[in-house]
Amino acid sequence: MVADLVVAIFALGLLGLALRRAGSAYLVFRGTRVITCPGTGQHAAVDLAAGRAALTAVFRAPTPGLRDCSRWTGQTDCNRECLTQIRASPEEGLVRRILTKWYGGKSCVSCGRPLAEIHWTRRKPCLMSPGLRILEWKDIPPETIPRVLETHGPVCWNCFVAETRTW
Repeated sequence: MVADLVVAIFALGLLGLALRRAGSAYLVFRGTRVITCPGTGQHAAVDLAAGRAALTAVFRAPTPGLRDCSRWTGQTDCNRECLTQIRASPEEGLVRRILTKWYGGKSCVSCGRPLAEIHWTRRKPCLMSPGLRILEWKDIPPETIPRVLETHGPVCWNCFVAETRTW
């Protein structure tokens, strides 16, 4: 009876550890990233197979695979060397991280107010093009983000709503 209880507790502990490792790997490797394609030297947007990384993390170091890449349509002989730069710094190329860094310390180009903490699930900040058009991030292909950040300005949520609302 006591031995069965000890075995059950041990098994639950191992299961908990496995779930923690898998969950942690999944959280690290999910999300779209912008990388520099080693084959072309161009920016590319990639999505990793976070589920694969989670499954492999249970028994060893996580090994994510590529699920999608914006360069695949024009390139058939991809050897996926970009995974090396992603494994070296998994969070560095995350789109949210890139944009959070870019918005940090900036003010809205429309009203001049400093941009507060970014809430990516609601009240997302936007940007203004050189032609004074306000855009949402969902309208920007991820692989163009580095180029867009050089030419566009930050816009707060309130100005986005005020400028785009139709009465």
